[in-house]
Amino acid sequence: MILLEPFHTDALDLKNRVVMAPMTRTRADNAELAATGLIAEYYGQRASAGLIITEGTHVSRMVRGAIRVPGIYTPQQIEGWRKSTTAVHAKGGKIFAQIWHEGRLSLPGGIGRTFADGSFGD
Repeated sequence: MILLEPFHTDALDLKNRVVMAPMTRTRADNAELAATGLIAEYYGQRASAGLIITEGTHVSRMVRGAIRVPGIYTPQQIEGWRKSTTAVHAKGGKIFAQIWHEGRLSLPGGIGRTFADGSFGD
C-alpha cells in the first residue's frame, strides 16, 4: 500500500505518507501560554505518522484570537515546544510547527493578556 511506504525528497525523509493535519487543542493552560507536558505526550502518541503538523502556534502576543493556544515567541514557549519535538523524535517521527497569525480575528481587548483563564479581555 503506497500510503504506508516511505517518502523521500532532498529535504525530507518520512517513514510513511501519513500526515497528521493541524488541529487546535487549546491545552496551553498556563500564564506563559507554553506547550505543556500533556501537549508533548499528545504529539508523542501520534509519532507513527510520517509527518505531524502541530496545531496553530501564535507568533506574537499581538495576534492571539483564541484561548489557551500555545505560542512560540518567548523562551518559555520555545522550551515547551522543544518537549513536544523531543517526544516525537524519540519515536522516530517528524514534526513541523504550524505558525499562526490570526489577522483580523485577533482581539484588541486581549492584546497583552494571557487568556489562560479563558477570558477574551474587557
